[in-house]
Amino acid sequence: MKLSATLILGAAMAGAQSDSTLLYSECSNTSSIRRVIQSADTVEVRHSLTGEAETCYAVSVTTAGGEHVHGFLLGAAHPAVIRFERQQESHIAQAFGGAASEKPNAKKPVARHKRAWRSSWNPFSTK
Repeated sequence: MKLSATLILGAAMAGAQSDSTLLYSECSNTSSIRRVIQSADTVEVRHSLTGEAETCYAVSVTTAGGEHVHGFLLGAAHPAVIRFERQQESHIAQAFGGAASEKPNAKKPVARHKRAWRSSWNPFSTK
């Protein structure tokens, strides 16, 4: 069984062009291959999942023939995945403020006036 999966994977990679990527049925390179994504296919990244050796990306693919396929890409090699990662980094930077100089209307701490009677009054004084 494992040998046949290896042969299928090898045949898919050999037949694929250098700009192609494998679309898996699950977030694992041992899962079945749904299709070989070509450069003419439109890829939309829906979300990512980290924690394994490679980040897994859930994608929707529209082929040049108009067929819609859902699956998973492993690693950040595809241009759509690279765009997705850049957008996520931009959203995170905006959400957490980025650089301090970019914060609009940053409020400065207000200096409090010290009252003289508090500092001069001592309840244990004999005066």
